[in-house]
Amino acid sequence: MIDLFARPSPRLERALEIANIVHAGAVRKGTEIPYIKHPIAVARILESHGYGEDLVIAGLLHDTVEDAKYGSLELQQRLSAAAGRERLAAPADPWAFRRAFLAFLADEFGPAVFGLVMAVTEKKNDGRPHPDWLERKKEQLDHLAQASTDEAALKAADALHNITCTLEDVRRLGLGVLDRFRGGPLVAWHYSAVARLAADRVPAGDPLATAVVDAAAQFSTAVRDLRPAPGQKGPYPEPVIY
Repeated sequence: MIDLFARPSPRLERALEIANIVHAGAVRKGTEIPYIKHPIAVARILESHGYGEDLVIAGLLHDTVEDAKYGSLELQQRLSAAAGRERLAAPADPWAFRRAFLAFLADEFGPAVFGLVMAVTEKKNDGRPHPDWLERKKEQLDHLAQASTDEAALKAADALHNITCTLEDVRRLGLGVLDRFRGGPLVAWHYSAVARLAADRVPAGDPLATAVVDAAAQFSTAVRDLRPAPGQKGPYPEPVIY
């Protein structure tokens, strides 16, 4: 997979190794598409827009903290073997393993990469009760409004790939695709809000901003066009499109 990148490096290959372990066996919501294709796509978007290695690596790793199954002995053993047992002992308590994994990421890839990954990691999968979908998304948007340019670029690339993939499926399969997401029809609102905020924070003139805003607008239009006519029963209440 490293040959997918125009500027491969040992650090990039190492990040790809860790992402492959964490996302092994996972698929994209409502599909049979291997999940690893998403972080690879995010990293390639960032690389194609001229961002440096730290940001590209963060693209590969951006979902690892949020999605890792810390209680899985198989995952613990695979990460332990990859990192070195003295760095990630296994078996371990899930949340002790999580803390060790975070320390490993910071040590292995540096504080800049680690900070970027944590900036886009939602408050869940940390052993504590987490807010519901809408509250988590609002927290994400509040953070994005104050994000650094690199954090915004990472979120823009993440959103661009998510929006593009969901848009393709909505056009092909209809509004039932939205049932994959806890937010249902509110996904259109969330995509639009993320796109606007991220575009405002990336460097001026970056075509990534235009791409993500355009994709979000196309998504909202597609959902609006597929909504049932007044009085006609559809799979969802009429969503609010911003």
